[in-house]
Amino acid sequence: MKTKLIAILNTVALAGVLTVNALANILPINGMNTGEVSALYPNLFTPAGLTFSIWSIIYLLLIGFVCVQWSLKEKPFFTELSLWYLLSCLANAAWILVWHNLYIYASMVIMLVLLYSLIKIFLLLQPRVLSTIENVFVKITFTVYFSWICVATIANMSALLVSLQWNGDPLNAVAWTIILILVASALSILITIKYKTISYILVTMWALFGIYSRWADGDQTLIVNTALVSIGVLILTSIYSSIKLSTLKKVSV
Repeated sequence: MKTKLIAILNTVALAGVLTVNALANILPINGMNTGEVSALYPNLFTPAGLTFSIWSIIYLLLIGFVCVQWSLKEKPFFTELSLWYLLSCLANAAWILVWHNLYIYASMVIMLVLLYSLIKIFLLLQPRVLSTIENVFVKITFTVYFSWICVATIANMSALLVSLQWNGDPLNAVAWTIILILVASALSILITIKYKTISYILVTMWALFGIYSRWADGDQTLIVNTALVSIGVLILTSIYSSIKLSTLKKVSV
């Protein structure tokens, strides 16, 4: 009964997150949609608007998770997974509310809570052997979510610094953006090589493509070239990790 109740709570929590996110743009909350709030804190790291369509994929995967979770509820890690998942839902909805009300400090704190909860879920799931459908709607779902929130955390920090009117001394905005791109890429490479999580690196590539797309027709040549080179390196890393994963599966068989 306990795990059944937890599974119901997981479903209700996702419904709450979807409702808050929908209202954020339908009402919209505080008279601005999420993108309009982002525009108040312009920075070079924020990708093109189309890039944020990945949220549709994340939420579809999470819907899949709350459906598939019923096959997990008797597994020993289900309760711990659910507790971190419920915290992530609370943080997701809370972030929308504080972001739309322009509480940028609070949004950064809540984003870190969301990131931490997803890190815990990601690490919890790595050693687990799951069925194919569970692998898609549990492991891959939270890997995609985790990867995107890593990028979103960097973007949130950039927005916070803009709100503080920090000019980046001793470096300029372009230099800092290049550093952030390299940091995001390095993190993606390390996680992908260690955990063989191709879905993580694909999300990073999508985010970098968004940065490239935003500035491709402008005069930010250094940012565009850095994004392109980073995407190329990530592609090579994903190929290498895919080969290693395939080899490991053959050996285990």
